[in-house]
Amino acid sequence: MRDYVVGGRILNGDDFDLITGYVHVEGGRIVEIEERSNVKPDDCEASGIVMPALINAHTHLADSVIKDVPYSSLDTLVKPPHGLKHRALREAALDVLVEAMHHSLLDAFITGTTMLADFREGGIYGINALRTAMDSVKQVRVMILGRLNDGLDYIVEDEIDSILDVADGLGVSGSRDCGSSAIGEMFNRAQTRGKFVAIHAGEKDASDIDSAISLNPDCLVHMTHASKHQIESGIPIVVCPRSNLVTGVGSSFLRPPIGEMLQATTVGLGTDNVMLNSMNMFAEMEFASKAFLHDDLKVLEMATLNNAKILGVDNELGSIAAGKHANLLIINNRSHNLFGTQSIISSVVRRARPDDIVLVTHGGQVLRLAR
Repeated sequence: MRDYVVGGRILNGDDFDLITGYVHVEGGRIVEIEERSNVKPDDCEASGIVMPALINAHTHLADSVIKDVPYSSLDTLVKPPHGLKHRALREAALDVLVEAMHHSLLDAFITGTTMLADFREGGIYGINALRTAMDSVKQVRVMILGRLNDGLDYIVEDEIDSILDVADGLGVSGSRDCGSSAIGEMFNRAQTRGKFVAIHAGEKDASDIDSAISLNPDCLVHMTHASKHQIESGIPIVVCPRSNLVTGVGSSFLRPPIGEMLQATTVGLGTDNVMLNSMNMFAEMEFASKAFLHDDLKVLEMATLNNAKILGVDNELGSIAAGKHANLLIINNRSHNLFGTQSIISSVVRRARPDDIVLVTHGGQVLRLAR
């Protein structure tokens, strides 16, 4: 861990106000944002557009073992226990599974993400496999949301407690994939222990949304077919628009109803299954802005501060503020892609690519990306 300074055009604070100056980091935390009329590149580690690192609020890393799957229905691809994903996970050797997740974590990092939340299939086995993959990728913080072996319509008391012992919470497939009494018991056990609980809802249709809301989870994932009344439950929502499009359950501008969601609750952004999409949150932001919101600031908030709020880490991450962890991206505003940009936030959301990143900081770690 070392101290350093980065500078340039800074997206400062929770409002992402654009200022010029330096960000000073000591002991892995931001200690000062110094506003200056100009920045001298020789006075800092790197200069450019200084923005908070991205957060990915919904992933499935294990299905990194299969990529570029055929276009098919949602149930055919991911419904437990016989969907394509679950068959592939059962057949994958442990070393293959670990290596695939390792590469996806590295992909998340080099595309600008330093924290993610992962729905971890496979019970204790799946959690341990992910922890092994994480051992050599310290630059990405992972919230592990475990689940029982898919397809069970009952819970085994020792198993759910064992999962909660080693996971950060639960990531439940959906209220239709397990008996209501079993899900209620799982949620009760997790919430009693102060663990984070998330559940898929409204991805294929609206039939499982009310039952998911009744469980009072920490967040709902997808809500592609949610009504205004269901959105107004106020429970935070994580949307995955690229995933919804490729599985045929979403459509541009209409589903999920992101604009209505933002009026009622905190909305975050995730890339969902690695077998369907890369871990590239810049691609997710671009699609969300162009196909749904036409509001670049709100999309940037979704991929940073909103995701931090949903995952309960906004006191540490999600924006550039004194006292927070220094998880930052330095973007080359003079790259061939961004040269001449006038609207910094719009360019970051709709135009920037991972190859525009020159530096990623993760607390006291400073990692220059080779180009």
